[in-house]
Amino acid sequence: MSSLALNYLINLLARRDYSEYEIRCKMQQKAFSEEDIDQALAHCQQRNWQSDQRFAENYLNFRANRGYGANRIKQELRQVKGVSSQIIQNVIEQSEINWSDIALSVLSRKFPQYQNKLDLKTKQKIWRYMLSHGFYAEEFADYIGSSSDY
Repeated sequence: MSSLALNYLINLLARRDYSEYEIRCKMQQKAFSEEDIDQALAHCQQRNWQSDQRFAENYLNFRANRGYGANRIKQELRQVKGVSSQIIQNVIEQSEINWSDIALSVLSRKFPQYQNKLDLKTKQKIWRYMLSHGFYAEEFADYIGSSSDY
């Protein structure tokens, strides 16, 4: 194992958690060989310095606190961060996050008039916003009226 690769990886992990996929991409950009990357990652994972499970838990909590729903966070973890679907599913199931509370918080912050009688166009705008932020309809529909109100 290259001490240069290991030092680079430890330096990365000293600043923040990274997914295995992110680390591989960063190390490939620095032209480390696949063998050096594999060995450095294995070394760090054995010592629990790098863990996709821990990364996903932290990322889930961070993004939820920023006002994003489970659907969007799952998509980001899978597509952008390269975390496996099994790890994502485990992390979501084990989390104690109340998604309806977060949806209500986002709704009241972004659309303070949501409790008033809303016209169709405003309801559609709220629905698009909430869905694009990763919330499932059942987490916010009761607050603004269901789709049958259209």
